[in-house]
Amino acid sequence: MNTKSDDLIDEISELDPDLVLVKPEPVKPPKKKKRDVEWGGALIGLIVGVTGILAGRLGHIWFAFDVFSQFTVQFICVAAAFSFAAFMPRRKAFAGLVLSVLAVLAYGLWAQSTAGPVQAGPWQLNPGERAVRVAHFNLFFRNNDLDAIEKEVLRLDADIISLVEFTEEKRPLLDRLRVRYPYQAECSVVWNCHLAIFSKYPLSAVQANSQWEGPPFISAQVGGPLQGLTVYGVHTTRFPHSRAQLTQVTALVKSMESVSGKLLVMGDFNATPYSRVTSIVADGLGLDRLTSMPTWPSTVEVPQLAIDHIFASKGTRVLAGQQIGYASGSDHYPVVMTLGIDVQ
Repeated sequence: MNTKSDDLIDEISELDPDLVLVKPEPVKPPKKKKRDVEWGGALIGLIVGVTGILAGRLGHIWFAFDVFSQFTVQFICVAAAFSFAAFMPRRKAFAGLVLSVLAVLAYGLWAQSTAGPVQAGPWQLNPGERAVRVAHFNLFFRNNDLDAIEKEVLRLDADIISLVEFTEEKRPLLDRLRVRYPYQAECSVVWNCHLAIFSKYPLSAVQANSQWEGPPFISAQVGGPLQGLTVYGVHTTRFPHSRAQLTQVTALVKSMESVSGKLLVMGDFNATPYSRVTSIVADGLGLDRLTSMPTWPSTVEVPQLAIDHIFASKGTRVLAGQQIGYASGSDHYPVVMTLGIDVQ
């Protein structure tokens, strides 16, 4: 304390009692500038998003990283959201989080917006081309609501539909759907072979395999006006069995290299469009992947992972784009579309 200043003030006050003196406040040292947590939060969010995207790309070099590719869309949403939030005047981190959630929800709602009536013709077809509605549906092992499944399969009204997790408990559907689908192939009585193909066109040369290094699959040659088309239904394993999944799809591609004519490969690949798994199937067989819409999980009604796919031979035209259907008790949504297939 400065006692001399205090004594001086006291002396002046005694000389003039009416004089009001204000004691000067001590000068405080300047405060240190606080760390800008808002910029830091926005930067962290952006780094997380970009790192996730790059890690997914590394899956094409080191397969252990392929799990990150399953969430590529979500990482893109995060990166874009925090990039935008960085330009906001305040609350950058909070805005980035909110925008990330909204973007992820919008992705699921995009898929939900397609549910409803399946697109129908008439179609403008090229000479020799035929319009074929195709669908794929993972029914879910524990889903025994046969009435709901039957109703949805009939509503989709695909010309050819592949069914996954078609267990023995679901075999009554064979008779219940026989009027609409007189041609059926299934392997539910074979261990770990839970697949089926229902068709409005004749099926022949049916094969089913579950006890080999590749994934469980069922295949058939389609007859009638689609003579020359071969259909596969496939179900690969999933994370954390990534190495086994890679082995499965590699074996599948190798086994299908000798298949001639047009190919239609549908199934639950437990891999998104950005995964090495889907790339191996498309590139290895010279097919086009026609699907990118999220189909799982149905429980939250905003699906996030596009793991159910339809692949077709080069030159196959998409007449009506992908739509999801109704879950009907499954944890997956079915996916349906109409193709222009020329089998001449």
